[in-house]
Amino acid sequence: MWFWQKGQAKGKATRADYLWTQGQRLMERKRYDRAAEIMREAQELEPSRLDGRLNLGAALYMSGQADEAIAHLRYVLAFEPQNTSALLNLAACYDATGRDEEAIETLETLVSDRPNWRDAHYNLAVAYYKREHYEKAMDALKAELRLNPQH
Repeated sequence: MWFWQKGQAKGKATRADYLWTQGQRLMERKRYDRAAEIMREAQELEPSRLDGRLNLGAALYMSGQADEAIAHLRYVLAFEPQNTSALLNLAACYDATGRDEEAIETLETLVSDRPNWRDAHYNLAVAYYKREHYEKAMDALKAELRLNPQH
């Protein structure tokens, strides 16, 4: 016969939900350091929550902790390989940590999977430009302007 403490499991989930919500509110107020701190606590209670890990990765990136954010974004991508937000954030983290080739590979994956995704081509163009791949940068910018003429 199996026994469990139903109330304790529910209490952890409720606490985690509260913390995830608080973290999101802090993100909206641009208090990224505090948001990351709160979301880390939520992640300890509920480590497999993909949207939480994605938001934690974003908070870490925005608070200048891109190296730590990478692991959370990779976690999301392990379960959802085409998660657009995770791919864009991961590329930004790679860029912030000087890993330009990995940023390009990530953006190329995104553009390949979602060729009509606005802004992805622009980010890819910037990444190409930084590596002095000017022809590829021009092609990516042209693709962006076809999708988003106001950009």
